[in-house]
Amino acid sequence: MRILKQDKRMDAVTRSLTAAFAAITTSVVAFALPSSTFAQEGSAGALLEEIVTVARKRGEAEAVQEVPIAVSAFGAEQLDALFVTRIDDLGHLMPNVQLETIGTFPGVQSFSIRGQGINSSIPSVDPTVGVFYDGIYMGTTFGVVVDTFDLESVEVLRGPQGLLFGRNVTGGAVILRSRRPTGEFATRVRVGATDEGQASIAASIEGSLIEDTLTGKLVAYYSDDDGYYTNTNPEQPIPAPFPGDITYYKAATGGDVGAIETTFVRPTLVWTPSDRQEWILIAESGKTEGDGAVWASVTEQRAGALGTFTSTADEVGFTDITWDQLTFEINIDEIGSGTLTNLFGYRKTEVGSFVDIDGTWLPVFGATGDSEAEQYSNELRWSGSFGSNWEATLGLYYFEQDLLYNEGRYVRPGGGLPPPATEATLALGGTMESENVGVFWNNDFFIGDSFTAQIGVRYTDESKTARIYTAPCFDVVTFNCPANDLQGDWDNWTPKLGFTQELSDNARVYGYWSKGFRSGGFNFRNARPDVIPPGPTREEESNMIEFGLKSEFKDGTVRLNVAAYHNEITDTQRELNVPDPFVVVLQGTINAGDVVIKGIEADLVALITDEFSINASVGIQDGRYTSLDPIVDSIAQDLGAVDPVTGQQLVIGEELPRLAPSNGSLGFSWDFPLGASYLNVTGQFTYREANFYNDSNTERFDSQKRVNGAINWISPNQTWRVSLYGKNLNNEENYGNLTNIGGLFTSGPMQPGRYFGLQVDWQYQ
Repeated sequence: MRILKQDKRMDAVTRSLTAAFAAITTSVVAFALPSSTFAQEGSAGALLEEIVTVARKRGEAEAVQEVPIAVSAFGAEQLDALFVTRIDDLGHLMPNVQLETIGTFPGVQSFSIRGQGINSSIPSVDPTVGVFYDGIYMGTTFGVVVDTFDLESVEVLRGPQGLLFGRNVTGGAVILRSRRPTGEFATRVRVGATDEGQASIAASIEGSLIEDTLTGKLVAYYSDDDGYYTNTNPEQPIPAPFPGDITYYKAATGGDVGAIETTFVRPTLVWTPSDRQEWILIAESGKTEGDGAVWASVTEQRAGALGTFTSTADEVGFTDITWDQLTFEINIDEIGSGTLTNLFGYRKTEVGSFVDIDGTWLPVFGATGDSEAEQYSNELRWSGSFGSNWEATLGLYYFEQDLLYNEGRYVRPGGGLPPPATEATLALGGTMESENVGVFWNNDFFIGDSFTAQIGVRYTDESKTARIYTAPCFDVVTFNCPANDLQGDWDNWTPKLGFTQELSDNARVYGYWSKGFRSGGFNFRNARPDVIPPGPTREEESNMIEFGLKSEFKDGTVRLNVAAYHNEITDTQRELNVPDPFVVVLQGTINAGDVVIKGIEADLVALITDEFSINASVGIQDGRYTSLDPIVDSIAQDLGAVDPVTGQQLVIGEELPRLAPSNGSLGFSWDFPLGASYLNVTGQFTYREANFYNDSNTERFDSQKRVNGAINWISPNQTWRVSLYGKNLNNEENYGNLTNIGGLFTSGPMQPGRYFGLQVDWQYQ
């Protein structure tokens, strides 16, 4: 591997992080006081209420403040207090976290935590941040950016979580948990609408079906968005065929675009045949359909030649996503001195899409996507104690998934692409079968009254069998293409060593070393196998050291958490995104080299008065390549991506993509009593420094400043909640990704600007 010269800024960042962490730790410990139980009626103090987490997979949930990892957790009360309506809203409120939809097609999540994220929308590229819904790993990235209605909690674990969660969590994990029925009759209805033509209704009903034995719950959700964006193109291009010999075409003739409609139902049953047993069955079936992602010429918008939130795309496109999933959980207490849990999961998704990727009135570049994924998983674990000073969690895990992905590209040089581009259709994709087996053991040893040592290890064995279409193939209807049959096998140990030192009843420091593992994969977008091979790539490993402080003081009215980390990643997998005259944009995943990421982060909640609180977060991070794989220079030479003067390759830049060097948030919550009811005003300002989108550092996301606010009226006993809110009040333009079209201009799917809404929430219990 070619060794790169270390950037002096990394050493400076390390010194600054160390000094800042030491200063904060010293100051907090100096005046940490014994805490008292804190309870606050109203919204201002909701963020200080105790939040529990299942991050360590214990038999019982633990208080977040007692868990020795960097985790941001939000219960239902906290989500209401911050007026978070979607998961991606949280991405601006946590340090060094980006929870956004990103990719070619709509509805695709690609979360980034501590500079580790992917830009791909194809399912053959494993994510760096795993999403777990009711304990089940989501194998595909479609449809996981969800509404927060009926969520019991959202937990974001920062840093590698390989010990308990296995592969594909080198950046972290997002844990979503739906509300369980309590056994008491309750119902809830929420309706909302915005000034931009979005309306939604959600409802739940729960109660006892068999007294003291069987409880049930049903959740239904519907939203209809007329489309936030404006299209000004009156042109009528030639329709494009969709896989399955279906000709789909919706001309962009002006008006609102980006319409989307989402529906899902989720029944839940909880059976408790005895005090020792709990059986939980959760099913969900949903559908999203509407326009395709709305792309626009970013180059024109930044130059002022095209209006904000306006596209001239010649085709509106479409989106059609369906999913069905099932979770079956069994908990049995008093198995020895612990709890035995079996967690079975099933999920199936089907996705169809068409997008006008160039986003202009010229018929330059469009793409269809047709994807199917089916997965099964099962985890059997036991959590309990051996004596008074030893707690343990051990388990077995199995996962399998079948994937189909077909992508059709439509290239029309008559729309403006220069030679040697030729008018063509290009078929990409393939199939892949994955199987994963894991076994893990985690131990906590209590030494004295204040010190805990942690040691654990996980072994993972994973195999993938793929059939990758070989270019050139022009059959975008039936995808009867020549293909490469490929096989990959990976196994890895992911250990963890850590400690926790109690400083007082309400302050503790912790530290740990942990490994993360991300298996290799294949390139479904095998457009130029002569430049980027179809795979398999080598596995990616991360080694991270983290030290942190968790504290509460001033009688529980102030909470401050701080973490500093150093992460070394070997054989990092990166999806290159570079212009190419033959396929417009060449995308493919390679092992780019080795990376070091360093950072510090802190979050604060403080109750200033009984009615007024503030919340804040800050993150600072830096990431650099320390070495590059020889394939990087090879690709640069093949593409002619070499500076003719310096000879420097232009495939991998100095800075890691989707790593904002600084980010932060500042918010408040203010209660105004109105007799038995009260008025709550909340506001949030967030900032994220500009950062690159692609590895070559040629496409950059602008800095993001976002202002959100809400005025909430809460009735006596919290039966009614009426909210008037605004999102992105400063009306900043943002994009889901940035794609260079044939080296001519940059386009990207737009994210919504400013909108106002009214939401009414009623509950009875």
